[in-house]
Amino acid sequence: MHQERLAELLKKKGIGPQGSKSLKTEELEEIAGLFKNPEVSLTTKATMLTALLILPPTDEEKSWLEKLKASPDKFLPQELTGYIKETSNPFLSLIKKIIGKNDLTKEECESGMSFLFSKDIPEYLKGSFLEAERLKRESFIENNSFLNYLYSQVPHREINMPVLIDIADSYDGSNRSKNFSLFTAALLGSIGFPTIVHGIDEVAPKEGYTSHKILKYAGIDPLISLDQAIKNLENSSVSWTYLDQKIFFPDLYEMKRMRKEMVKRPFLATFEKLLQPIRAKNGNHIVTGYTHPHYKEELVKQLKEQKQCAQAIILKGMEGSTHMSLSKSTTCVLYNGQEISDSLINPVSFGISEMEEKIDKSVSEKESYEEGIAALRGEKNYARQNIIYLALVILNKFNLMDSEKALTTLSHSLDSGKALSHWEKF
Repeated sequence: MHQERLAELLKKKGIGPQGSKSLKTEELEEIAGLFKNPEVSLTTKATMLTALLILPPTDEEKSWLEKLKASPDKFLPQELTGYIKETSNPFLSLIKKIIGKNDLTKEECESGMSFLFSKDIPEYLKGSFLEAERLKRESFIENNSFLNYLYSQVPHREINMPVLIDIADSYDGSNRSKNFSLFTAALLGSIGFPTIVHGIDEVAPKEGYTSHKILKYAGIDPLISLDQAIKNLENSSVSWTYLDQKIFFPDLYEMKRMRKEMVKRPFLATFEKLLQPIRAKNGNHIVTGYTHPHYKEELVKQLKEQKQCAQAIILKGMEGSTHMSLSKSTTCVLYNGQEISDSLINPVSFGISEMEEKIDKSVSEKESYEEGIAALRGEKNYARQNIIYLALVILNKFNLMDSEKALTTLSHSLDSGKALSHWEKF
C-alpha cells in the first residue's frame, strides 16, 4: 500500500515540466513519511527525490525542499543524503550534474551507461539517472550516445538478405487498441519479404499486452533461441519470426523491476526497440511508432545519425505503435537511407476502406489474436484491413513493390491460405 502510494504521488509530480501537477503541503508531508518507510522501494524514493529536485517547485514545494536540504538526515534514508550533501560517488555526481539541468558530454554518457549496466551499482541510482535524464530532456548528443551504447551491447547476428523488415513496436505494449504486428509479419513473409518482430513479455510503465503475450495465448513459445529465429527467417516457408529481449539482451531484461519502481518511462523505452538483434547485411528496414511530437523527429534523426539501418518509417500509430487508424490520416516520417521526409497517409489512398475502431480499455492479447488469426484464415474483418494497410505502407514507402500490385498480392496470400501456412509453420 505504501509503495503504491508513493508511486501514485510520483506519477503526479514526476511526469515532466509540461505534465506535472503541484504537490500540496499534506502530500509533501506524506512523502516525508514514505521516504523513511522501509517497506517502500528505494528506487521509487530516489526517483521521487530526483523529480522534486529537478522540476520547478511551487512556493509550497520550495518551502518544504528548503527544510529537507537543511536537515537531509531527518527527511531521507541514509542512502539518499548524498543528493543533498557532498558525495564521492562518481555515478551520483553525474546524476547531480543532470539534476542541475546540465547536459552530459559523450564521455560522461558512456560512463553513465557503464554504471547503468554494472552489477555493482544499486538500482536506486540507476532509476534516478534515468529519471533525471528524462525530466531534463535528453540532448541529441546524449540520446546518440545512449542509443550507440545500447546497440553495442547486443550481439548482432547478420543474415545474408538484401531486405529484412523490422517491425519495432514499443515494448510496454498496448492496453487500449489491438495489435496485429505478428500477423503483418506472417503476411509479408508469405510474399517473400522476411520480417522480424521483437519485444518482451511486459514492462513498465504501461505493462500492456505484447506480441509475446499474443504468441503465448496462441500456444506458441515466444522464447525461441537466436539461432531458431534466424532459421525461421531463412526458411522460405516461414520467412518471419519473433525474438524476445530476454533472449537477445538479458542484461536489459533484468532491469524490469527497476523500471517498474522508477515509474517514469526512461530513454531505454525509446531505443530498446531500435537495436536490430538480427540484421540484414546493409541494416534493417525499420518500422516503428511514436506518441509525443518531440520523438517524431528525434527517432528518425537518431537513426540517420547512427547509420545502422537501411531505411526507416516512423508512424504516429495507436498508442505509439505501428497499428494505424483506418478512420483517419496518420503521420508518416520516412528515412530513405539518405533523406528524411514526412507526409500524411490514409487507407483510402492505398485502396483500403475506412473503418471505425473504438478505443477499448479491456482489450487484451485474446482479442488481437482471435481477430488476427481469423484474418489469416480469410475472414474479411477489421484485422484483415489493418494488416494489409500496414503491409502496403511498408512496401510502398520502402519502394519494395508497386501499391496496386502489392494489394493484389497481399489479398491473394490471405485468400489462398498462404499467409496462414506461414503463420502455422513458425
